[in-house]
Amino acid sequence: MNQFLEFELLPSVYVYSTKICSGITPLMSFREAMGETYILQKEAAEKNALEFSFPSRCIRLNTPTALTDVGITARVSKALCQNNIPCNVVAAYHHDYFFVPEPLAMNAMLTLNKGV
Repeated sequence: MNQFLEFELLPSVYVYSTKICSGITPLMSFREAMGETYILQKEAAEKNALEFSFPSRCIRLNTPTALTDVGITARVSKALCQNNIPCNVVAAYHHDYFFVPEPLAMNAMLTLNKGV
């Protein structure tokens, strides 16, 4: 696959939490046998005194892809790994999302924009 990938750094800082309050709309949530995971804005978590971890920035893959495409996550993960940037990936229906530690967000964008 030689498709050029276009990325966008979303403006908010996001965190992972196992708790949520009414009135908060998480960016994403996931139900596992062990419990719920919520990805929400750090500001909302702090305002509601929710415990959280992994303050991160979200990089959205804006290039149209199909759920059946092969190797997209591997390409992005490899580029970030080669630059020692941790990443949590969520593949949704329309876009893939890459959560990187907040202090490494700009370095991640530079890395990805070099061409993945």
